[in-house]
Amino acid sequence: MNKFLNLIAVLAAALSISACKTTVQKPVKVDYQMEYTVGDVTFEMVKIPAGHYTMGLSADNRRKVTNGIPHEVALDGFVISAKPVSQALWTAVMGSNPSSVQNPDAPVDMVSWVDAVKFLGKLNKATGKIFILPTEAQWEYAQRVQNGKVFTSVAEWCLDSYDAVPDGATSDEYFKPMELAVNPEGPADKDGKVVRTLLERMEVDCHTSKAKVGFRLAQLTEDVLTDAVLGPIEGTTIDREKIDASDAKPEVFTVGGVTFKMVKVKGGTFKMGYTSADAPYMNFNYPDNEVPAHQVTLDDFEIGETEVTVALWNAVMGSVPYLNDLDEPQKPVGNVSWYNCQTFISRLNALTGRKFRLPTEAEWEYSARGGQKSRHYGFSGSNDYDAMWFLDNAKSKSHNVKTLKANELGLFDMSGNVWEWCYDRAGEYSEDAQTGPTGATEGGTRILRGGSCASRWDACRITNRSYMPAKNIKGTFGLRLAL
Repeated sequence: MNKFLNLIAVLAAALSISACKTTVQKPVKVDYQMEYTVGDVTFEMVKIPAGHYTMGLSADNRRKVTNGIPHEVALDGFVISAKPVSQALWTAVMGSNPSSVQNPDAPVDMVSWVDAVKFLGKLNKATGKIFILPTEAQWEYAQRVQNGKVFTSVAEWCLDSYDAVPDGATSDEYFKPMELAVNPEGPADKDGKVVRTLLERMEVDCHTSKAKVGFRLAQLTEDVLTDAVLGPIEGTTIDREKIDASDAKPEVFTVGGVTFKMVKVKGGTFKMGYTSADAPYMNFNYPDNEVPAHQVTLDDFEIGETEVTVALWNAVMGSVPYLNDLDEPQKPVGNVSWYNCQTFISRLNALTGRKFRLPTEAEWEYSARGGQKSRHYGFSGSNDYDAMWFLDNAKSKSHNVKTLKANELGLFDMSGNVWEWCYDRAGEYSEDAQTGPTGATEGGTRILRGGSCASRWDACRITNRSYMPAKNIKGTFGLRLAL
């Protein structure tokens, strides 16, 4: 059963006893269509697939929504009206038009949240269907899917009560920026409701009507989030291929005219974590999170010859994140979160029929060390600065991949250039031997490895570990693929 039905039921029950004294009719089953006619007015619905996105940020990761905190959201599928409710539709249902400027084709305005709920009740009776106001998460996701700027000409009511971000706070009961929120909705017991524009969320009393504030219709669909979809997003499962590295020839892939290589890595057992042999320079104080060194055994796998480039990201996604330049296609893509990486990988897998993924932290370190060919360097492929772009020689600017020497496995830029997201949640090391470790089982922080063009030399060491909330973005955060 659609998980969101239960959430709507809880919200509706709470709304019936709230200060608004208004009951929101709740759906008890999935029942929708793509076009409706009421009187002589026809309106269309648009299907939005189940999926996930970073709520609170513009689609290009450039701007933050005012009064919001970026956090990752996963939603069941739904349909939403292609346009805000028109004055003509309002009149057909309610019998009069309250709008500030009369135009039957324009969105209705001068209607409160309570007025909108009353309209829904009459529309539901007229059509025999159940319409709801979209939640704020649904509203923002729909505007992303429907191309942002052309989505609406008015501010729009959402189902949710408004939950303010406390001054100086980074999270509260509603916003949990280090966790994946599944079908979220705000608190149900407040008069202040959410009104949204593309880049602003506002609190407006549910009884207040304003010019240029309208609303849209939503219905649930059969497209629900499954464990198969949620597993990779939440990072609780790895769907991996069985790799045989006995044939050492790299696999070559071409997507959208962009070619990239995956290097086969023969599995084995190695010491993961810092040892005195891993210090490229003397008098070095290693961080506590790099010890104790412990034995790790890995199966065969494949890893990208280079970091994912701007060209490859664009070939898969059709655009590039903010701060990336299509005129520099061979630079590593940056300004991506761990969740952005999952979206990219999901689309790449759909295009190739393969099971690309992020490398585990253990796979990353084993590869950076050179696998079974390791010469025990402190940086990947060297004990000097000749194999990495870092602060001193890159001046905080990323460079084209494959411009410095490769490591023992033929991998480029595993030290420096951009930080590389790994699959694992952050966790402390133990002395216990491990086979195929995948990190901690809980928590919202994910591992980053390798340092970057803006890092000091010590951050580019093969044992250095960093971790950030999975939703974090930065110009020097990128990725490398694994199979």
